[in-house]
Amino acid sequence: MSFFKKHFKKIIVISIIALISGIGVFKVKAQSATKTETKFNPKKEIVVTPKRENIKDEITLAGSVDATLKSDLRFQTSGQLAWVGVKVGDKVKKYQALASLNKAELQKSLQADFNNYRSALATFQDTQNEYKTTKENNNLTDEMKNILVRSQNTLDNSVISYELQDLAIKYATLTTPIAGIVTNIDQPSSGINVTPATATFSVVDPNSIYFKSKIDQEDVPKIKVGDKTTIKIDSFPASTFESKIIYISFSPVSGESSTVYEVRFELPVKNDELLYRLGMDGDAIISLKEVDSALTIPIDALHEETDQTYVLVKDSNQNLIKKYIKTGIETDTTVEVLEGLTENDQVVASK
Repeated sequence: MSFFKKHFKKIIVISIIALISGIGVFKVKAQSATKTETKFNPKKEIVVTPKRENIKDEITLAGSVDATLKSDLRFQTSGQLAWVGVKVGDKVKKYQALASLNKAELQKSLQADFNNYRSALATFQDTQNEYKTTKENNNLTDEMKNILVRSQNTLDNSVISYELQDLAIKYATLTTPIAGIVTNIDQPSSGINVTPATATFSVVDPNSIYFKSKIDQEDVPKIKVGDKTTIKIDSFPASTFESKIIYISFSPVSGESSTVYEVRFELPVKNDELLYRLGMDGDAIISLKEVDSALTIPIDALHEETDQTYVLVKDSNQNLIKKYIKTGIETDTTVEVLEGLTENDQVVASK
């Protein structure tokens, strides 16, 4: 009897455990069925079919037009502005004179330096003649040698002073090292006393223009010199320019709140009519990668779950099935699907 009671209790315990387990399995299945049987709602959702199309991985950077050849020209000395031969907007040739200082005082100083040179030369010759015989006989004392050295130095210094004054006269005429357009004149009127800081003449070569932009440090490793780029300038909305990267700065741009680098793009246009001007804004679209006939879906159809990406696919019973996928290139509206979908799947996206 005791044996029967003992085994009877075990049977009851096992039965209770089995019953609880069964209830748990039933709940799990019920929950799974609920998830699996989420229905498609045509009022809130639409069905899209994956399609084949070309897709590009691109970076768009805002920028503006600038020029490689531009010069800010200033006089090296102060003086009276005697002549201004150009005005803003004039086209100038390379080495053309733009303005000059009053040379009367400089020429007088040059004449005085020339007279000093002649006096120093005469003194030098007299000294040489005085000690000629002694020098030839190698009987010069240290004092005599010093006299000859001082005479030579005086003559040399007079020559240097004359040459410097001659340079001052040449520098009194301001010439441009480049051909281009005069874009700025600080002091357009003659007869005014100026200093190097108050009389700047700016010249820009309009045919040396390029497009420049700034790129975040995170995106710098993605680009390289030679990458194909499309330039769009706001002033010419109907036109695009096929370009490429020609320069990426090694040092970051100063004065920015974050670390950014300058990028320059070729601007292959003829600018003889000055249609493209400094500072014109636009965008540079850098092409990083392009895939032909890629399988794509709208980016709105994507869902994120921890480190995985999935979409909802509608089956023949109007149920929504979760499918995990692997993605590639993304644009603002489209994403490339590398794994997990076919062209026959009916992907659901919100309206």
